[in-house]
Amino acid sequence: ARNLRPRQLQVAAPGRAPPAPLRRAPGRRHTGMWSSPHRAAALAVLPLAIAALLGPGAAVAEVPLAIPGGWKVQQAYKKFLGVWRDKYQPNNGSVPEVPGRLLPKALRDSRPIVIQSEGGAAGGVVTEGIGYALLVEGIQAVSGDAEALKYGLALSRAWLGMVHGGGSTVKAGGDGTEGSALKVDVWPYGVSAVEAEEPSQLGPSGVAVWKYPTSLCNGKGGCHGSAADADSDAILGMIYLAAAIEYPEDFVDMVIRAIVSFASADLGFPDLYRTLPDGTKVFVPKGGSDWGGVLPTEGKFKTSQVPWCYSPGYFAPGHYRMMRAFAVNTWKPSFDAYLPPRLAGGETKLDDLTAAFDGAVTAGYNILYYSSCESGAASNWVGVKAECEDAEALHCEGVPWATTPYVGKDGNCTASGTSFGGYGAEASRTPWRIAMDFAIYPEWATRVPIFDRHGKLDESLHFNAQVYLNRFANQYRSNAEPVSDPVHLWKAWDAQHGAPNITCAGVPYNATDNWWAALMSYPTFVGFIAPLNSLPEWQGSQWTDAL
Repeated sequence: ARNLRPRQLQVAAPGRAPPAPLRRAPGRRHTGMWSSPHRAAALAVLPLAIAALLGPGAAVAEVPLAIPGGWKVQQAYKKFLGVWRDKYQPNNGSVPEVPGRLLPKALRDSRPIVIQSEGGAAGGVVTEGIGYALLVEGIQAVSGDAEALKYGLALSRAWLGMVHGGGSTVKAGGDGTEGSALKVDVWPYGVSAVEAEEPSQLGPSGVAVWKYPTSLCNGKGGCHGSAADADSDAILGMIYLAAAIEYPEDFVDMVIRAIVSFASADLGFPDLYRTLPDGTKVFVPKGGSDWGGVLPTEGKFKTSQVPWCYSPGYFAPGHYRMMRAFAVNTWKPSFDAYLPPRLAGGETKLDDLTAAFDGAVTAGYNILYYSSCESGAASNWVGVKAECEDAEALHCEGVPWATTPYVGKDGNCTASGTSFGGYGAEASRTPWRIAMDFAIYPEWATRVPIFDRHGKLDESLHFNAQVYLNRFANQYRSNAEPVSDPVHLWKAWDAQHGAPNITCAGVPYNATDNWWAALMSYPTFVGFIAPLNSLPEWQGSQWTDAL
């Protein structure tokens, strides 16, 4: 847990020192409960609804912390890491190369490496693979793994090549035309890359084209646009790399510009949001720079794919909090120039950026509440329709989860070939992304405001990262046995053979993928990292060993 959240990466208020790291509460050796000595100071910068939940009337001295795996889990992870790293290859020209003079000094001696993907919508080098690799190697590097640092820097160099695109204009999450990546008022909405301020000679940093070589996609200009899930993983990995190399100024500058680009291109900062009745602004994470979320159906910034479509598997609240914390704790006045302006005119500030991350966390957890079952199963794709009276408008009053999981009254959508409303491959990542939030920021991940269908705060609804992860643990405990044999485990999740609660109001259909696919089963194991009142820690360890 210390390595997941170094001191410099606490959630802190602008202009304030980071709070101290969490520490185990006295007398709580086996409960998974920890205490935070600087909780009150952080309340001042939270949205009103969250601050109300965490204020004096709801003061809590202890917060739960993730339960680590034992020896068997560690050995399984080491084996995975070896298999994973065997997939790294030197860049063979698939990804454009950025000249060393345009890179932070830490990257100049690295040679870019890539991962060739296959299957589904993949093929070639996709940002999803590079993002996973950066996430893994960043966490390893900050834990003192020298080999991980080498790999992480090489992957970062590859990422920047995918941002730049190799042409005369920066491609990033745009369509390759002049200004589409660098200007907020050119389609697609938002900036997906930010150039460094003079006198810096650094090249652009931001989110990347989702697939290379771009010629692998049909249509004018080939592959274009970013993938929000991959972008968040890659940037989180680079944040950890910055910590591992002790925050050199030029590397921090690069990461800050990537964070700003992510907030704008993939979250919609500063203009793409909905306002709840109490004034809370919520930013719905998009599928990528040019589609999804609450992008309008008409006008200059209309979505490039089916409208009002959202995947809970893309939601990465721990990543968003970490980006927020990194920005707050490394911000300099000169970085103000990197923030995109509002379309109506007027500058944005750091506080506006952090509010966008807070609004994305709130939106994502509320959508997940309405698109998941008591087992933890979530939908691949759901609707977030909250159309403005003006079909071209980017923001207005509205509640994105008003009809979730449906698009409107009974509509559906899909954006990747995976089925609408079923727990399948796209949704399989949901539990581990939520587990990341719980593992890194448990004091915030366990206190989430949940709103009703009309957008009003409902204090009777109790849902957060721990509650969600506990659902997976309970699904196993109620329907399986902690024996290291699939025959004793599969009954908890195989809907075709009677597993309960795989479908529900939030997940109305069965998907084709099931527990027997590793991509479906392994993510469910994270349910046991969250303390469960009715489960002694030793029994939790017994389950994780079996799994």
